[in-house]
Amino acid sequence: MSERTRFLFTGAHALPAIMIAMNVEAAGLAVLSYLALLGVALLSAVGDEGGAPGVAIRIDKDEDQDIHRKR
Repeated sequence: MSERTRFLFTGAHALPAIMIAMNVEAAGLAVLSYLALLGVALLSAVGDEGGAPGVAIRIDKDEDQDIHRKR
């Protein structure tokens, strides 16, 4: 996980808690900011996991094994 993703996950949990601690009336806004930051963090994590796009994966099959199913 990259530093950017770790920062976003930490911020998604810390910022709403600070908002509620400062002003209880901001709970609705805190929930919305939590969901938005969590979504951005998840998108960042998905971007970190992806490999190089367009690279084909080659799977070698065993030549000795019959590939047809017997009924």
